[in-house]
Amino acid sequence: MQISRSAKKAAVAVAMLGAVAGASPAFADAGEDVTSRINHHTNPDIHFAYAYSLQSNGNKNVAVLDERADGNDVYSEFDRKNTKGLVLRNTKGKGKTTFSDNSTSNYVVKVTACVHFDGTFDKCGPDDRPGDGR
Repeated sequence: MQISRSAKKAAVAVAMLGAVAGASPAFADAGEDVTSRINHHTNPDIHFAYAYSLQSNGNKNVAVLDERADGNDVYSEFDRKNTKGLVLRNTKGKGKTTFSDNSTSNYVVKVTACVHFDGTFDKCGPDDRPGDGR
């Protein structure tokens, strides 16, 4: 059985439309703000670090804010859509924010705020991922 040229063209057109319809956009985002905060273990009103990636900015970067004048550096452990296990350090001090590089196609999908303690284990807040209900 032979297939006509017009039938082949129609089949190719349908396949291409299906691929385009099912493809994800070149520029997307996580669909929500992704945030994490590390608080003092006995007093939740004392904040050490705040890490975030905002949907209004396309989740294209991570920011980490040092919220306490204690001499300890803060950082964010974060994942992008296609890159896992990244770290953004902030060594600037209280009230200062450090920003990661930008990527609209490899947007941020997880952040965790952490504080570095000399001579003991670092502490981290909860991870936040899109769709986790936080």
